[in-house]
Amino acid sequence: MTANSTHPPGIHILPPLTQAERVLALDCEAILGPAIPGAVHRRPEDLDADLLAQTRPDLVIMPLFTADQDAMALIEALVALGYMGKVAVLAPTLPNPRLVERELRGLGLRVTLISP
Repeated sequence: MTANSTHPPGIHILPPLTQAERVLALDCEAILGPAIPGAVHRRPEDLDADLLAQTRPDLVIMPLFTADQDAMALIEALVALGYMGKVAVLAPTLPNPRLVERELRGLGLRVTLISP
């Protein structure tokens, strides 16, 4: 964390959230911690139609890579489940973040890549 921030690096550039927005964070608890009050934290393998029906997220947050899969696979799963909301992907420093963001957006959802 930086000296002027109470959030982990990069969290300050998450898309603006309203108090009414519902956030589903997939495999982000170690990254986000309590940075987003009210966020529902789940593991990627928990992603199914029931979870989306229960949480009704406006925004799904996920890391670019997890131990078992990547954001591309999770976004494809969201699309297959009929999710139409926003997605924020947390990424490490990348040589060409715009290219990665473009590829992720090509899957059909509104994706924001968040990288330092």
